[in-house]
Amino acid sequence: MRPFTVVSVLLALAVQPILAAPTTDTIPSLLLERATAPPPCKRVLDPAPTANETAARFTTFVQAFVGAQGGKKNITKAFEFIAEDYINHNPMASNGAASAWSILSPIWQQMSHTYLRSTIKTEQTPVMSWVNYRAGGLGEVVDRFRWEGGCIVEHWDQGEKYPSS
Repeated sequence: MRPFTVVSVLLALAVQPILAAPTTDTIPSLLLERATAPPPCKRVLDPAPTANETAARFTTFVQAFVGAQGGKKNITKAFEFIAEDYINHNPMASNGAASAWSILSPIWQQMSHTYLRSTIKTEQTPVMSWVNYRAGGLGEVVDRFRWEGGCIVEHWDQGEKYPSS
């Protein structure tokens, strides 16, 4: 999906509740409780997390991000793994955890997500991970993340391909 289309869908989803002038009777209880941004993830560099520790953090992130593997989708929990100086390679988004939070937190919990697969390559430097899912209104998505010190520090989602091995 082209970046403009993705941003258009996200903006439409974010604005829809405002345009419909909902009342507290028509707003799902989930929306009445605003998500609160967690503190940014702090890198641990000495000693750095082991490969198994980083993989466990990735699993927890994926469960919270898209409700994978029996996890409950929770945008606040997912953002516990995002570093403050997070680099976002999506041309429609600014860098930083706060920018990503401002884009995703208003819409993420309401969007339907179907987890497809995920992988992390802890044996390489830098450590990279991929999450593949279907998102309501966006279609199939592959997000790629770079990890450092147990935190997500970089993100790509434009034309990303799931790794073949």
